[in-house]
Amino acid sequence: MTGQEEYLLANSAVELERLRLQARVWEPEVEIWLDKVGIQPGWRCADLGCGAMGILGPLSRRVGSAGSVTGVDRDAQQLAAARAFVADDGLSNVQIVEADAFASALPSESFDFTHARFLIGPVGRADVLLPEMVRITKPGGIIGLQEPDTASWTCYPPGQSWDALKLAIRTAFRRGGGDIDSGRQIYGMLRKLGLEEVRLRAAVIALCDRHPYMRLPVQFASSLRARIIGDGLMSEAELDAAVAECEKIASDPSAAVITFTVTQTFGHKPVVN
Repeated sequence: MTGQEEYLLANSAVELERLRLQARVWEPEVEIWLDKVGIQPGWRCADLGCGAMGILGPLSRRVGSAGSVTGVDRDAQQLAAARAFVADDGLSNVQIVEADAFASALPSESFDFTHARFLIGPVGRADVLLPEMVRITKPGGIIGLQEPDTASWTCYPPGQSWDALKLAIRTAFRRGGGDIDSGRQIYGMLRKLGLEEVRLRAAVIALCDRHPYMRLPVQFASSLRARIIGDGLMSEAELDAAVAECEKIASDPSAAVITFTVTQTFGHKPVVN
């Protein structure tokens, strides 16, 4: 992840497994999006803040043996997990680099495609991340971001505890400098940045049959517990009760969950004549 700002989600085995599950859940939508982006064999790609898996696999398959993928993170646990993933899957065209996604020190104008997912949502600082992405991207290259928008995030049948926990999670991120509704802003940000041919896609997934990703509010609550209680967003008893109710929803075979929306946005860095 990053270095100077606080990463609100706890550095733990729980968070590591959440990131792995997240990558697997969203990979089909990533594949569709990358088809629209038009990643080509031989390209050099960067995945900033890649965490345990990021989109390293889909990028690796697209660029082929003639291309390369650089995954960037600075958390030791995430770096170890990413390197293990690359080795286990035989991704010989992928290298993992320890660096700050917001100040990577990667060579300027060196990548055909630069990507970041779920960095602005947790920590904010789009005003730092976006210029860094532009800096390391070749003229004419593509910059792509995936960020969340919680408007669609709900459960069926509806539950007050679900709604209360969702609100506490959103507020905890915002008080920490992030915004897990940042996805709705990215298109405008890229336009204002001067990128060309900016395109936007919205992805959402329906979960049922006790899918493990239905437990996402519980996982967030575990990682954000100290902030939620410390900032008075919920008492300890209220948080425990909400988590227990959300656990019941996630284990109910008749319940369904609609994920938050992931906005998938990309645009081209202008070529200066």
